[in-house]
Amino acid sequence: MGGTGRWRVGVSGVAGDWPRLVSDLVPRCSFPPPGSPIDCAVSGGPDSLALLVLAAAAGCVVTAVHVDHGLRPGSDAEAALVARAAAHVGARFVAETASVGAGPNLEARARAARFALLPPGAATGHTMDDQAETILLNLLRGSGADGLAGMEPGLRHPLLGLRRHETHAVCAALGLDPVRDPSNDDPAFLRNRVRHELLPLCADVAGRDPVPLLARQAGVLRDEVTLLNELAREAAPDPENARAVAALPVALARRAVRQWLQVAGGSCEGGQAYPPSSAEVGRVMAVAAGHAVATQLSGGRRVSRSGGRLSVEPHASDSVTPVIRDEAGDAVPSWAEPQVGPVLVDQAALAARVAELGAQITADYADDPPLLVAVLKGAMLFMSDLCRAIALPVDVDFMAVSSYGSATRTSGVVRIVKDLDSELEGRHVLVVEDIIDSGLTLNYLRHYLHARSPKSVEVCALLVKEGEQRVELDLKYVGFQIPASFVVGYGLDVAERYRNLPGVHLYVGSGDEEQR
Repeated sequence: MGGTGRWRVGVSGVAGDWPRLVSDLVPRCSFPPPGSPIDCAVSGGPDSLALLVLAAAAGCVVTAVHVDHGLRPGSDAEAALVARAAAHVGARFVAETASVGAGPNLEARARAARFALLPPGAATGHTMDDQAETILLNLLRGSGADGLAGMEPGLRHPLLGLRRHETHAVCAALGLDPVRDPSNDDPAFLRNRVRHELLPLCADVAGRDPVPLLARQAGVLRDEVTLLNELAREAAPDPENARAVAALPVALARRAVRQWLQVAGGSCEGGQAYPPSSAEVGRVMAVAAGHAVATQLSGGRRVSRSGGRLSVEPHASDSVTPVIRDEAGDAVPSWAEPQVGPVLVDQAALAARVAELGAQITADYADDPPLLVAVLKGAMLFMSDLCRAIALPVDVDFMAVSSYGSATRTSGVVRIVKDLDSELEGRHVLVVEDIIDSGLTLNYLRHYLHARSPKSVEVCALLVKEGEQRVELDLKYVGFQIPASFVVGYGLDVAERYRNLPGVHLYVGSGDEEQR
C-alpha cells in the first residue's frame, strides 16, 4: 500500500482534501449522518477498503473490523494492510481471529464464523454488481419475490448505489493495494459463473448493461414484498393457527408461513434469518390444511400440527448435521483393508437415524401410505431397515439406474437398468436413495416419475455429500450430511464390493480406479 500524500481526514462531512472521486461518490452511499458511529467489515479487498474510505469521508466515526480465518498463507499480512488503511483515514481498527474447524463446506462455515465475530449491523462493501449477482442467483434457485428483491439498501449495505469499478477506482486514487482473492475467479463457485459468464451474456443479448436494470427491478419488488408482508400480518396475526392460515388466499398464506418460519425457526447470518425455500413453505401449508400432520425442513427442523396449532421443533437428535471426518472412528474389518478407511457413520448411528426417519414418515403419511421406491443396488439395506421402521401398510418397488459404472465419480449420464412394476398414478411416491452427490441422477429420476402422474414424489436420502450438488434439490428426509468423499458400506459399493460393511466408511482405494 502506498500513500499519495494528497489527502487527509476531515473532521466533519466530506473533506475538501479527499480526491474528487471520493467526494463525488459519498452522496450516492447510504451512510448515517456525520459523527455517527459505524462498524465496517473490512477484509482487505477493494470493495471493503472503499467502504472504509467512503465511510470516513462521509464524516462517520469508523471502526474497521477485520476477521482472519487463517485459511490462506499470509492472512496476517491482510490484517496489517487493513490496519494501515484504517490508520490513514483515522478509523479505529479491531482484529478478530475466527476458528474454523475441519469439516465440509468450508466456505459456508468460514462465513458463519465471520458473522459471529462482526458487531451486529456491521456494514459490508456489497456493490450494485453484487446486488445483480445475488438477484440472478436467487432467480436460479427459485427464491420468489423475496429473493428477487435482493439486499436491502441502508446502513448494512451502504454501497449498493455504486459499481464495482468505482470501488476499485477509489482504492487506486488513494494508492491502496487491495488483497486479491483467487477464489473470486474459480468457476467452481456459482457466483463466479454468474459474474463472469451469465451477466456478460445478458448484456450481449439485451444490448445494455443489465446491472442497473436488475437493481431497479429489485427496488420495485422490495416495495411489493413489504406490502404483501404487512397484509399477511394483518390477515394472520396468529400464524400458528392452522385453520386460519389454510383459509387465507394462497399468496397471503405463503407470506404468513414464510414470515413465521423465519421468526420461529430460521437460521441466521449477520442478524438476518434465512428465508425458507418455496418447497418448504408449500409443505408447511399442506400441514396447515390437514393434508399431512408434519413435515421436515432443512437443518433437521420439523413443523407439526396438533390441536389445530402449528409448531416448529428443532430435531431432537440433531442428526442432520455434517459428519466431520476428524470425528470418524478407525474400526475397519481386516478383510476390507487397505482399500477401506475409517468409519464415518457407524452401525448404531445408522440404526438410530433410520428409526427416526421411519417415525417421521409414519406421521407424515398416516392417512395415505406411500409407495416406497428404492434405487438399487445401493439403497437395498437402507430400504430394508427403513420400511420396517415405518408403522404403515406401505408398498415397495425397485428401480435400478446407473451413472457411476465401476468409477468413483458420477459420469452425469443416467441409464435406467430396471424400471418399476407398480402403477404410480394418484399415489404418493417416496424415493429411497442411498446417497446424493451431484444430484443429477435424482433430478432425472424425479422428472421421470412425475411423468406418470403420481399424487406426490418425495425423497428420503440417507446421505448427502456436502457442497457437491450441481442442481437445486428439495429433499424431504435426510439422514446425514457427509464430506465430499467417496464412501462405501451399508449398501454402497465400488465395483460391487464392500456393500456388506455394517457402517459407512471412507474409501481409500488403490489409486488405480477410473475417475470420471
